[in-house]
Amino acid sequence: MGKKIRHICAIGAALLTASSAMAQGYSIYEDTQMDMLQRQMYRVGEKSLHPSLRSYSLDELNKVFDVDSVLYAGFDKPGEASNTFRQLCQNLLWDDFVQVKGDDYYVALNPMFDFRVGKADGKTTFLNSRAFYVNGNLGKNFWFYMDLSENQMITTDYETEFYDQHMMGNCPVVSGRASSKHRGESTKYDYDWEEANGYVAFRIGKYLDFQIGKSKTFIGDGYRSLLLSDFAPSYPMFKMNATFGPVKYMYMMSQLRTLRKDDFTENKAKIYPKYSFTHYLDVNLGKRVAIGLFENVTQCSWRESGDHRGVDWDYVNPFVVFMPGEFAAGSPDKMLIGMNGLLKIDHWLNLYGQFVLNEFRLKELTSGNNWWANKYGFLFGFKSIDLFNIDGWDMQFEMSQVRPYTYSQYTGMANYTHMTMPLAHPLGANFREVLGIMQYRHKRLYLRGQFNIAKHGEDIDYKNDHISYGGDPTKPSNDRPGNYGNVMFQGRETDIKYLEGQFAWLINPRTRLNAAITFSYRQRTNDVVDEVSKHINFALRWGLKSWHHDY
Repeated sequence: MGKKIRHICAIGAALLTASSAMAQGYSIYEDTQMDMLQRQMYRVGEKSLHPSLRSYSLDELNKVFDVDSVLYAGFDKPGEASNTFRQLCQNLLWDDFVQVKGDDYYVALNPMFDFRVGKADGKTTFLNSRAFYVNGNLGKNFWFYMDLSENQMITTDYETEFYDQHMMGNCPVVSGRASSKHRGESTKYDYDWEEANGYVAFRIGKYLDFQIGKSKTFIGDGYRSLLLSDFAPSYPMFKMNATFGPVKYMYMMSQLRTLRKDDFTENKAKIYPKYSFTHYLDVNLGKRVAIGLFENVTQCSWRESGDHRGVDWDYVNPFVVFMPGEFAAGSPDKMLIGMNGLLKIDHWLNLYGQFVLNEFRLKELTSGNNWWANKYGFLFGFKSIDLFNIDGWDMQFEMSQVRPYTYSQYTGMANYTHMTMPLAHPLGANFREVLGIMQYRHKRLYLRGQFNIAKHGEDIDYKNDHISYGGDPTKPSNDRPGNYGNVMFQGRETDIKYLEGQFAWLINPRTRLNAAITFSYRQRTNDVVDEVSKHINFALRWGLKSWHHDY
């Protein structure tokens, strides 16, 4: 028995004392807060990177800069631990919590939690999220990731209203997370949900890699994206990346969920699967200019009549243009095309922009009649890395605008959403937004400030009125008030102001273990409401998942 105990202790010590290593493959850093790697990609360098496509490849990054040196910049590496307990404490502050590695494999296991408590709208808010994640590589060409979480939450009034407006059946959807349930009848602010994500990825040859699992993808260089963002929950997907010279091409097929509301007054709904197919081609024109071309078709597996359609195999081929196939099928699906652009003037000034188009007619566009199907949006902004040559001080400014009905579809079944949440901007369409972000990191200190000012055309009566004014992508565009006279902010014109400040102390730069205090202020006003929400919360977080509260 004593010999077995010694063997077990030896194995445990080996796991805890394995030297630091970054498993190659895709970045596990989904949220851009405290992500020192993502900001590094906007410096003018000698080799090509493709920062507009996230998650990004750590192999590509390591060819340009050393990933570990960027993660640990300003940190003093601890010395060798004298025993297992000291090594465990050292891993908590410096490295993956449990890790095992060999010459061609690496496996890391980390807790992942998010504990928050605060005050907002006259009540105590909290988040109790317990999770873990495993990531690593087996050989040089196979990588994996998996996380599992269990969550309970009481949140602000405006987020509760938003989640309860986005229902999958009888389940409110938590933005960026999953569908949830009200844990009890004692309070309507109580949410309970489980979440699981993961993928395997592998490389074939020198130029191709593949990813299969459940995850998210973000396309763009800004804080928001009008092409594909991280606001909706994760979805099952198959992704192919081809990288050669200055070119990167992505093809992604994903399965989404949609609903068909039969009666808005009683919120009855039938849930259907739908499929999204995306092409994205990113080309670096020298060291300073990048152009990305985007194409997406969203296809519902059921027709409006109720007939089963299945997957349209014209869309599965990764090397065809979607539009001819969609036209040949009778145009039952949702088509989007777009462009992404980046100009690196220097590390202190990166200009970026996006344009998204559903459809338009030049004759109608120039007539000034505000035809409903002139559906497009644009975004532009700039970001500065190490502003005024102060290490760690970054600034970003961004403006975006989207016409009504841009992400809607005529039946509402093939709209550009997943689980009722927008796949692009959180406000859907029929909005204009200006935002600014300032952040500073020095060693373990992290400071962040943000403001959002938006104008949005809301539907007049969300639950009892079928009329869509173009802001909510889940509503059929056939329910529009008319073909002409569709202007920006139509419906109930609403102003939204959002301010946020955060002070955080980074404990472990690899796992993003941190303690934070956050204060936010939100005001929403229109002709019937003037809502103000002030929220302060204290958090202890291990691992960060993307989660937006600024809408």
